[in-house]
Order: sequence, then structure tokens, then C-alpha cells
Amino acid sequence: MPSSASRPDPADPDRVRPGAAGAGSVLARIIAAHGRGGAGKADLMAPLQTGLTRAIRRAALPFAGLMPQLADVAVRCDASLSSAMEAFPEHGLLAAIEDDEGRRGLIALDHKLVDALIEVQATGQVEDTDLPPRPVTRIDEALCRDFLDLVLAAFAKETQGEGARDWPDRVSYGSRIDDRAQLTLLLPEHGYHLLSVAVTMAGRKTGSLVFLLPSDPALARRRAGGMSPVVAQAGAEDWSARMLAALGAAPMVLNAVLMRVTLPLGRVQALVEGDLIPFTRADLAAITLEGEGDHVFARGGLGQIGGNRAVRFGGPGAGLARGAVAGAARANAADAAHADRAGEPATLAAQPAPGDLAASGHPTGSGPIPARPLPAMAGFDPDAPMGGFDPDAPMG
Repeated sequence: MPSSASRPDPADPDRVRPGAAGAGSVLARIIAAHGRGGAGKADLMAPLQTGLTRAIRRAALPFAGLMPQLADVAVRCDASLSSAMEAFPEHGLLAAIEDDEGRRGLIALDHKLVDALIEVQATGQVEDTDLPPRPVTRIDEALCRDFLDLVLAAFAKETQGEGARDWPDRVSYGSRIDDRAQLTLLLPEHGYHLLSVAVTMAGRKTGSLVFLLPSDPALARRRAGGMSPVVAQAGAEDWSARMLAALGAAPMVLNAVLMRVTLPLGRVQALVEGDLIPFTRADLAAITLEGEGDHVFARGGLGQIGGNRAVRFGGPGAGLARGAVAGAARANAADAAHADRAGEPATLAAQPAPGDLAASGHPTGSGPIPARPLPAMAGFDPDAPMGGFDPDAPMG
């Protein structure tokens, strides 16, 4: 007796003639998917294109005068390192990127885009003249890094809703790569998505931005398998608590910053020994305590107690800005271009809590404050209310 099961139609592997068993239908779809090279990769092209386009535009917002215009983003999924290197600009900034699990990729700016970023920060506009290529310096990298960091952060935000993505949630800027011959030692040969786009800055300079994004099928499977939001949140909270317990007693370097100000590069280069830059009394009430990356941990004011200079943290209107980025401080400083930074930053080795008092016995108030309880001073109890704190005391 002939079997009632039918085979897939050779003309259309997705189509199974009537009477086919369920297993045959599944097998036909698997064969068809492999024959087309995997439709899932094609589905990722749109979020990759949209994510990078929006990320570049968002990253340019803090740079007045940049006004990027973008061509279509070219995407090549499953690219190899050797084939991707052909797409990278010959001259310009090439830097490594990495996620928190060690997956690495690359990001590059053509030398014309490097020049545009330097010019817009030095003069406020992109110049018409195209300069010849030159080696990228550490200063060039520093002036471009903020923009690239913003691109990477914005790309992560723009693509976080794509459940089928096989790239990391967040990659961060690593360091500049000068010798491209070392790339084969730093990165594996396969496992990338290659994104490239031509960017025109302020209608004057056009160059390419190339993004080699690490790709890992395990990430897609992990997201597809997914755990429930409740379990994920509980795991994250437990991990955070254990991490805080492990690192809570570690020493930390903080800087006490009196103020920030934005000055033209020409004026900074013209500064000589003996120049005076004034500041107002209001600046003394706007001290910030900052860690690496310009994160503001506390705000306070400069004053005097027990004959010693002191900084009082917290208080009305000060509060604690844990994790806030100092970009807001830079914006406020730009409005007060008449002043400049005064004094050297004090180095602390522990993070103060709101209301704590850090006092220094150094005559200039700029020496290091040791990581130990405050020394006893006449008439001053560190644990008592700071009724004797005088913000208007002379600072001579």
C-alpha cells in the first residue's frame, strides 16, 4: 500500500503537498531556511541601519555646529575580520571596542571626520578647507573620544528593544590602535557585523564612520530563551548586592573641583605664569566631589571651621548627585565664561556621605586628605552638628 505521507515540493521547499506529516513540514522549513542562507540575518539589517543612523545624530547634539548628514548605512552581516579591514579608512582614528564579557570589535573615523570634530570644539565650526592626512595624536583621540562614546551609548539605547539581536547590549570605547598588523592578535577572525556610513559634517567635510560590531549567536539564543523579568531583576539585585559588599571597602580617588569653565583654545595656549583668572564668591558655594569619568558624587560649599578650611557636603540645595554626569556642570560653566578653575583638586581616598565634613589642615587647603577619621581640632567634634561652620569666613 502506498504511503500517504508526501515529500516537499522540489519547486518550493516550504510547500508540502496535502497529507504530509508534521515532521516533514518542519524538515522542509529547516532545509528551506538553510538554502536561503538564513532569513534571520536579513531581519537584523533594518535595526542595525536605523540604530547607527540615530546614534550618530544623537551623539552630535552636544557639539554645536556639527550638524551631520548621513548617507545610507551599509550593513554586512557575518563579516570576517580580514574582509572587514578593506572597508576601514586608510587614514584617521581606529580604536578597539569591548563589552563587559570581553567581546571585541572596532570603530573608525576617517581623517576628515577627525578634523571636523577637532575644529568644532576648538573654533565652534567646521572649516571649509580639507587638510591632508596626518598621524592621529593622543590629543586628537581625546577630542574624538567623547563623540564616539556617545555614538556607542546611543546605539545601545536605540537597539535595546531588538529581541533577536546577536550583538552585546553595550560596547565601550577601548583604546586607539596604531599598528593594524596587531589586529589579528587582538580580535578573532570571524563573528562581526560590519556597518559603514558616509557622514558629512556641517555640509563641509565628508568622511566615513565604520563600525565592526561583535556578533555572537549565543547572545541571540540567550535572549530567545529568556528568563522572566521578575527572575532577571532578582538576579540583578542579588549580583549588585554581592558586588557592593566586595567593593564597598575599596579605596577610591575623588577630586574636589571648585568650578569648570569653557575657554577658547587660543586663550588657553596664551596663558603664562602670573596670569590672574578671577572667580566670584558664588563659586565657593558650588564645590563638586567627582570621581573618574567626571561623575559627581556630592556637592557642597567652601568655608571654615575651627580655624581650618573645610568643605561642607549636602545642605539646602546641594544634595547628592550620585552617578550624574558632569556634562551639566560644563554647560553651567559655559554660561560663566568670566571665571576659570582656581586651586588644585584635593585627593580623597574614601567616598563621603551627605552631611559629612572633609577638612584639611594644609595652609592652602589643597593638600591630600588621608583616608582616616578627621583629626581632633579645638572646639570641633566631627560627629556633632556643624553649627560652627562659617561659609563667609575669609579665605586668606
